[in-house]
Amino acid sequence: MVMKNKLIKTAFLEIKARKKIFISIMFMSLLGVGFFAGIKATSPAMKDTIDSYYQELNMYDIELMSSLGINDDVLDKIKEIPNVESVSGIMTSDVIASYNDKKAVLKVHSITDDINKLHLVEGRLPENSLECVLDERFKKSNLEFRIGDYIEIDNNLFKNKKLKVVGIVNSPIYISAVRGSTTLGTGTIDYFMYVPKDNFMVQNIYTSAYIKINTSNKTYSSKYLTDVDLVIEELKKID
Repeated sequence: MVMKNKLIKTAFLEIKARKKIFISIMFMSLLGVGFFAGIKATSPAMKDTIDSYYQELNMYDIELMSSLGINDDVLDKIKEIPNVESVSGIMTSDVIASYNDKKAVLKVHSITDDINKLHLVEGRLPENSLECVLDERFKKSNLEFRIGDYIEIDNNLFKNKKLKVVGIVNSPIYISAVRGSTTLGTGTIDYFMYVPKDNFMVQNIYTSAYIKINTSNKTYSSKYLTDVDLVIEELKKID
């Protein structure tokens, strides 16, 4: 007991003699613990945030792509798969766009009614095939560009090539700053654009299909991935 008291007394004397060092070490330890606790809590919060965002905009669970095109018959077969909630055929094309004596490479998407809803930042959504909405990143990179200005696309897949920009949007399929690769220009897509489906020359032949499945599991869970895999196996059976 005497030895224990002596050790405690010696420890306090050491702390008193090196008070500044002790306080520094204590604060460093508290900072480390706080940082660790913050990082541990951040990951679940970020996952819940992105899951809520996906649910709000009805983000697709599976994208089915085909270089030969997807027709309505295939979409009907997909709808018959158990646990498929909805499916939407979409058309896309990479284009060179001109605006204010500048050029950029754009990925043009047809607007869907229910899956992958657009988050409107400014303006409104297109009401006819002469209108379009653009990537918010485009607006931030071209501050002189205004809603109501026109942008012209160089591609024969479209009925109308000179389009009025009526809105600025974000899309759930573009979470990161990367917009994808292409065979046009420098090989990198700069921005995305959305237009009404009826502006495409070819109707009812889709470049891909967005599929929403019935699941209550969070998008980052292993159970969710299992639900998705079950539908994918059924998709492989479609002729």
